Amino acid sequence: MINSITMKKVATFADTGVQISDLKKVNFFFGFNGSGKSTIAKYIHNLGAELSKQIPGFESCSNIGYDPASQWILTFNDTFVQENFIRSTELKGVFSLNQANARIDELIKDAETQVIALEKQINRYDTLDKKIKLDKKKNADDLLEYCWEQRNIFGAYSKISLAHSGRKENNIRKIKEKLKILPTSIPSIEELNYEYQLLYEKEIKNVSTEIDISMYKDIRRVESGLNELLHEVIIGKEDVDIAHLINSLKIRSWVETGLGYLDQTGGVCPFCQKNTIDKSLREQFERFFDDTYREKIKLLQTLKSEYEQTIKKFLTSLTNIENEFNPDNLVSSTIRKLERISSANIEIINSKINYPNEIKTISSVNSKELALSQLLSKIVTNNKIYSQLNIKKEAFEEKIWEFMAQKCEINIRAFNTREKKYQRIIESISNYISDRHKVIDDINQDIDDLRSHTVNTKEAVDKINIILKNAGFNGFQIKERETKNNISLYFLKRPNETETRSVFETLSEGEKSFIAFLYFYQLCIGTDDINKSNKKKIIVIDDPVSSLDSQALFLVSTLIHSLIRRKGENPNSDKKQFHNINIKQVFIFTHNFYFYKEVSFEKRPICTDSWHYYISKSGDCSIVEGNEKRKVFDEYSLMWSTIKKIKSSPGNDPYMNIMVSNTMRRIIESYVNFIGLGKDSWASLFQGDIHDPNYYIKCAFISSINDESHKIGVLDNLYYQKIVIEQPQNLFNVFAKIFKEIGKEHYELMMNEQLE
Repeated sequence: MINSITMKKVATFADTGVQISDLKKVNFFFGFNGSGKSTIAKYIHNLGAELSKQIPGFESCSNIGYDPASQWILTFNDTFVQENFIRSTELKGVFSLNQANARIDELIKDAETQVIALEKQINRYDTLDKKIKLDKKKNADDLLEYCWEQRNIFGAYSKISLAHSGRKENNIRKIKEKLKILPTSIPSIEELNYEYQLLYEKEIKNVSTEIDISMYKDIRRVESGLNELLHEVIIGKEDVDIAHLINSLKIRSWVETGLGYLDQTGGVCPFCQKNTIDKSLREQFERFFDDTYREKIKLLQTLKSEYEQTIKKFLTSLTNIENEFNPDNLVSSTIRKLERISSANIEIINSKINYPNEIKTISSVNSKELALSQLLSKIVTNNKIYSQLNIKKEAFEEKIWEFMAQKCEINIRAFNTREKKYQRIIESISNYISDRHKVIDDINQDIDDLRSHTVNTKEAVDKINIILKNAGFNGFQIKERETKNNISLYFLKRPNETETRSVFETLSEGEKSFIAFLYFYQLCIGTDDINKSNKKKIIVIDDPVSSLDSQALFLVSTLIHSLIRRKGENPNSDKKQFHNINIKQVFIFTHNFYFYKEVSFEKRPICTDSWHYYISKSGDCSIVEGNEKRKVFDEYSLMWSTIKKIKSSPGNDPYMNIMVSNTMRRIIESYVNFIGLGKDSWASLFQGDIHDPNYYIKCAFISSINDESHKIGVLDNLYYQKIVIEQPQNLFNVFAKIFKEIGKEHYELMMNEQLE
């Protein structure tokens, strides 16, 4: 229990501080508005509020006795009305009860807003993910198409059917496999075309006839022997007389041929057909053509014959090859060239035989050795290809794949680079979306947890309806409309009317406060928090009857009496204890005198451990006075007591002028209405001297009474501007003069002073 409170350095409480000691179980605080009541109530409420919801400014205030571990402060004030009688922002005329539910509902809405925001983020990233994947697929399709189009390069290869026909995915997979082991040297398209022609378009046969290397070597040997004789000058005996003539006329062959006919002619000259060749001439001819000469000529003729035979055989063997194998007419061309060489060589040999003294040279088949070597190589290659045709075809197809792989390499490498970038982005998006989904799952779990902590207010609503009915409030009752976020929503329903009519819209602020207090009362006698069920309640009620009519005010007073009801009436009962063992202490603050009298009425069976505090202001500082008994008997007496006290205060601060003048006005109005002076009686007040400096104050009092009967006209220029700057004593002088005219004896009784 709170035993004492010190109010210091806050609102109207001075720096020196005001101590409220000897607090009881029931504490009544009475004072006009602005005196400091609500400041004390707020401080007590602050003691039990969460740190984040505490009102600042009470740092210098203190208390003795409050134990948050075992005590729970429950406060009714304007904030409670706002927090616990919550109007729905979505449905007209619909409200919820309990501030815990309101907070939970707001938390759930905030959480749901977070979920919506996260889902929007996920949708944005989903859109981005789809866009990237579409772009990735387009690039993949473009690459797929590009790699497939490379097959068109080999469209003319009609006798080849490349693998994966019609399956573009398998086509690019094969190309990528080739890229892993791509040779450094790739055949050109021309080379591939040639090989295709060789392997597929030309009918490859095995060449059974080969070039006879030994025959080639024989030709070379004969050529060597011939060249030796051809390079040699072959002549007869030079010492023969006829030699000079034969050599000079170059008729050696003619003479030698003619000599062959001498035996046939019997010595007659074969040239002139006369017996001109005698023995001596014949001897000279025979000596000129001696054995050496004849042997060389004979050797030359023999080599010529051998040459002709050998070259003919060689050409015959080439012709046989030509019939089987003649790539690019290579064999035919070689044969023609060798025939020309051999014919030319034979002519040269014949010329040498006829003119043995002339030096001659023949062309060698060696000049065609390269062509023959190529032919031999091609034959070997052909036969090898023939023997490995299927293997060569398979290898050729792989060369095509390698060629296409090389053509696609740059595009594939570029795509792979983009693919890695795409993958990183897609993975990042996936991780981001996954994280957001996890956050959403966590938030949804939090929402479920929040819903599990909502307070069921149905029992309280049922009891409120019973109180309304028993108290004669038959104009409306509270009905449950729906449940949202596990929180019941209510509306006010009049009898025989549908819920579409909003009774809530027609309620006054007082009626709303009344319903909120009925709910507060249910919290006081029960609990809405299982965690606080073992704590004793300190109840703070701050002006619960603002704007209430007399019926509601009476009911509120009655409910408070049930809260502060004492334990029992029998002699053995402790009348200083509460009947409700869960209530530890009660603070009641009010400015309404009627309510104050009702709620503190001593004839009621209320807890006797009580105290009364009167809060007023001196200057601009609050003063708290306590007493065991209620000192203020009625509001009218209280107003006279206030005027009397302020007048006796030293200094008479002008700061109090508005409050003082309003209190004076209310006293005058109450007194005039009580004795029944009527409006005509007021006219006599204007018979005073208009030149009196205080005349306007008297007029301001009267004008204010006529214009507004229950409040200060602070916006009235005449009233406000004049009164606020006036010396306080002048207000008391005018107040005394007015009562001197309308009730001198009454004034002297109430103020305990004599009027002159």
